[in-house]
Amino acid sequence: MKKKWEKVLDPNNKYGGAFILGEKDIEIPPDAVISVTRGEQFNIPRLVINGFLNQMIMKAMSKNENLLYAELKGQLEGGIGQTMTVWRTGKEMNSFRTSGSHNMARKFFSWVFYSGKVQSYFLTWKANGHIPTYEEASEIVTTYGRHFDGGKLVRKASQPANIDKRPS
Repeated sequence: MKKKWEKVLDPNNKYGGAFILGEKDIEIPPDAVISVTRGEQFNIPRLVINGFLNQMIMKAMSKNENLLYAELKGQLEGGIGQTMTVWRTGKEMNSFRTSGSHNMARKFFSWVFYSGKVQSYFLTWKANGHIPTYEEASEIVTTYGRHFDGGKLVRKASQPANIDKRPS
């Protein structure tokens, strides 16, 4: 079955929206991982380039059978872009990250996330049967994720201790 991206506009913010791939209410395998990348304080050119790169990567994501769910959200105010993906295993997530269009974007456009005033956060953790909301994922990645301030490493990632399976 081919997965298709769904565009979701934010009714409370005319400058925010999301692209969703898959369903959040799926059964999550025991080895599944969640990976979140978040950038804040992107200026307009960085937002445009990030959006273009996301379009390239989204095409590859929709064809990847190991990707269970993906959510890309952006907000013009604050220059925010956040991507959350849920993978069958960490090995499969890492394989996607280091190959194809994602790897090309990572190598040649890293300055989008690692320079200027951009605040960048990256974290991968075990899903434990739960896919967080956008707000939960944002809080988790900004609290525990690897944090770069204008390209300078400010904090290394640590694993969240209390992210347990939550009821649906």
